[in-house]
Amino acid sequence: MAVVIKKLDQQRHELKALRYLLEYHPRSLQDREALPERDDFQIADCRRIYDALLAAASQHEAAEAIEALDLEETEVESFLRLGGQFYHAYPGLVKERGQEFRDGNMQLINPGEDM
Repeated sequence: MAVVIKKLDQQRHELKALRYLLEYHPRSLQDREALPERDDFQIADCRRIYDALLAAASQHEAAEAIEALDLEETEVESFLRLGGQFYHAYPGLVKERGQEFRDGNMQLINPGEDM
């Protein structure tokens, strides 16, 4: 039986990972082994932020690209105001969970859905 994860909790973890990657951009993207893959992100907004991070050459360029995104479930201004220095473990967590989701060992549940 798969472990059920609330979508909001998963989104929080993914956003913290992305904020860490932005905080130390572009250095944070250099270790491709440790870096989560796009498919590790379960939330569509987070995949779009990840794409913007990978496409940007600098932290400033990445922040501008993220600010320009029209996201459905993420408040961009709030995301950009956060500091990412304390979220160093989250990219690894997203990577691990991504594999768990692909293996069918985890599933997302939306608010109000039955398990």
